[in-house]
Amino acid sequence: MDKKAADAVVISALKNAKGIGEARPLLFEDRQKIMDIELDAENRSLMGLGKVVNTGIRDVMECHLIYVALSNMDFDWGCPTLVLKKGQEVVGEEVRDEEVIVRLSNQKNVWFMHKNFVVYKDKISFPQDIMKKICHFEIPSLPAQWCIVEDERLQCYPIIYANPSTPSDVFLKNQYFSGLDERGLGTILFGAKQS
Repeated sequence: MDKKAADAVVISALKNAKGIGEARPLLFEDRQKIMDIELDAENRSLMGLGKVVNTGIRDVMECHLIYVALSNMDFDWGCPTLVLKKGQEVVGEEVRDEEVIVRLSNQKNVWFMHKNFVVYKDKISFPQDIMKKICHFEIPSLPAQWCIVEDERLQCYPIIYANPSTPSDVFLKNQYFSGLDERGLGTILFGAKQS
């Protein structure tokens, strides 16, 4: 299947998802621009307690097919959209499931940084490891298991998605959606590797 036909199939599948409005293929020349913006954002980021690395965007940029979509408040990001890592080990993560939050709040080795972000105290010297930059926050890519491509001609691995930084979001809205800047609208980058 040629790229134009593959784009039509994937975009149709993306637009069928709750919370996704428009979607467009990302131009090849914009891949490096996005990476440059993300690296600059990472170098400036200090989410109050540490550096933020957007590994999700890196994962998406390694895909053969990449798409940018507009999302609204109905889009469910899934979890975790933010993790705290010490080396490669997850030592903190965002949690949204209320039952999990209740269970974790009764554990002595857990500290809630805020309502939905848990730090596992037995895996980290908090906040020393963050202040000494031994730990960092990471925005991972997430599997788009809800995105069903219903065309057997397009053989691709599962689609992943990532949340761009605010500067990338502004760039993508200007480049692909005529600078649209309405409250509650954001951009998402999706990627699929063809087999």
